[in-house]
Amino acid sequence: MIDRNNIYQCRVVKILPTYVLLDFPKGQGICHISEISDYHVNDINRFFKVNETYDFILLKNDDDHQKNTFSFKRIHPKLLKNHREIIDSTSGFETLYQKTIKALD
Repeated sequence: MIDRNNIYQCRVVKILPTYVLLDFPKGQGICHISEISDYHVNDINRFFKVNETYDFILLKNDDDHQKNTFSFKRIHPKLLKNHREIIDSTSGFETLYQKTIKALD
């Protein structure tokens, strides 16, 4: 479950080969290349632009050493290899998801 209190609008300060340096309301942090997507990230510049803001989730808060660690992929499910998208049925039958929700009510 995602804690919405840990999602921040962060401004990209610098893009390096293995991580992105971020500014957020409580200081600075980084997002490592492994937290951008589950898929191979060849060039971080394809995801971010310097001085643009993006939503990130705070994974580790270290105020003493300003080593705040963020993730991009954890709040953008399409960047995960095992994400599942619910596809509407055109056959007129309810999807299993809808039946499950009704059964839980």
